[in-house]
This record gives sequence, C-alpha cells and structure tokens, in this order.
Amino acid sequence: MKAREEPRFGPFVVGAQIAKRRALTLHQAAYFGPDGAPRPTVLRRTPACADGANEAVLERAQHYALLDHPNVAKVIDFGALEGRTYVATERVVGHNLLRILGRCGQKKLGFPTDVALYVMQGILRALDHAHRQPTPFPHGDLCHTNVLVSMDGAVKVSDFGLGIASTRRRSTLGVHVGFGRGFSCYLSPEQARREPATPASDVFAAGIILYELVTGHVLFGSSREEALVDRIGQGEYPVPLDRHRPDLHPDLRRIVLRALAARPEDRFESAKAFLLAIHALVERVQVELDALFARRLMGMLFRPRPANP
Repeated sequence: MKAREEPRFGPFVVGAQIAKRRALTLHQAAYFGPDGAPRPTVLRRTPACADGANEAVLERAQHYALLDHPNVAKVIDFGALEGRTYVATERVVGHNLLRILGRCGQKKLGFPTDVALYVMQGILRALDHAHRQPTPFPHGDLCHTNVLVSMDGAVKVSDFGLGIASTRRRSTLGVHVGFGRGFSCYLSPEQARREPATPASDVFAAGIILYELVTGHVLFGSSREEALVDRIGQGEYPVPLDRHRPDLHPDLRRIVLRALAARPEDRFESAKAFLLAIHALVERVQVELDALFARRLMGMLFRPRPANP
C-alpha cells in the first residue's frame, strides 16, 4: 500500500493538528530552510481570505519575530502563502499550563508552589524582554495555553497576541470579546473596557496565572461571558486566596493581590518589578527555583507508558 504523503505548505511539511485558537489553526510541521534540513515547528495559519485578519496577524508576527529570549518561543518563519498568513515557531517538547494543571487534577496533585514561582519567573522574564523593546510589545493575550513547559523544565511564552489578531471581527483596539469562554477569563479590567493592551495588562494576566497555579482554581469563570466582562471592567471581582490557600505565605498573598489590582497604577509598575518581588520572597523563605523541580514534575505527570513486551 502506498504511504500517504503529508501535505506541503511552502517550506513546510504539515503534520497533525494540535489545536484551533480563534481563527488560527495550529499544526505540527517540519520546516525546510535554506540548508535543506528539517526543523520541528508549530505552524499557525489563518483561513484563506480571513476578512482582513491576515494583515493583522502579519503585523503582530513582524514584532513577535524581533523577540529573542530563552523564555520566548522563537519565531522561525512567517509570511503569506496561498491566501493565508502563517507564523511558525519552535516546537517545545512538553505541554502548556492548561494541560499540566489538568493532569495535576487527574492525579489529585496540587501544583507545587516552588514550581509555580519558577514558572512565573520564566513568564515574567519573557514579558520584561517584550516590554523593553524600542517599541514596547505587550502580549495582550497571555493565558495558560500559551505558556509552555518542556519535559526538561524550560518555560516558554508563545503567540504574543496572534490569537487576538486572527479574529475576523476585530475591534479597532485589537481586542475581541465574545469569541467564546476562555479568552475573557484572562482579560485585564482595562481590556474588558475595550482599552488597548499594555504592559500593565500583561502584569494582570500574569497575576491570574500565578493565582491559578497556587490555588488550583479558576479566578474568573462564568457561563455568562458578557456579565463576566462587565464585572472585570468595573473591577468588581473577588480574589478568594484565603478560601483556597489559607496556608499561603503572607508575602506571596500580597504579591498576587498587587498583581491583580483593578487599577493599573496599583499593580507592579512592570514585569521586572513583579519578578523582583518574587525573587525577594524566594530569598526570604530560602526556596530554590530550579528547572530540576519542574523537570521532575513533568516526568511524574507525563511519564511515558511502558512498551508492550
């Protein structure tokens, strides 16, 4: 029987679909560059003739490709082909935080606080790098699905707003509310009010991730998305740390609450300041943040199945 050939897309051999995020479809792919050697990538593509979304994604990709940092999933190639815009990034052998937390739930394990702080360190370093570009480049769409942890314990932030840019009915501010539950759960109050994403918005989203890692609970969850967005925009939301983690160190509690302040001026003034607060806490409690602990957790959660004899 003749083997089925994998579809070609320009310099890519396209493999299995990984996910679909708003109007972007993600596939595993092999990229064949000028040297002819295949390079594993994640290929994101918009639909053909996506009502102007192609240009928006291409604009974001141009900025994203300038980022060069160990905690950023690197852009390998981007452009337009066959009526579609595409962005290819390095493939991380691991899983996103949503899947990791899901596996913790299946195994009835809490996410270790020291690993949570280690992951946040990687996230905040990536954000600080993006925010310190000559033209500050906020992510604008930070959530669990675009934070990746490799099996070796490396932390990588991906996408940098590509999902928002890909939406068909895109607002003039680049924020699309109403594209399904999930995106709204990581909006900052100012984004919920249809204001532009800023570095302060990323600090807020990072605060949500930290809250959910240390508590194991979703901060913003509602079946009525419009009502949820209104509450976030008005700053009317509880942060029930004491209910879910009454044992949380007081300093870490203050860090989470400051990151989640409704007014941008009441949050950490930058991702760097957020990171320094975590470092100060780690020094006080004498905890080591090491990839080894993340690697052990990943090995425990995603241990390969033994081969059949």
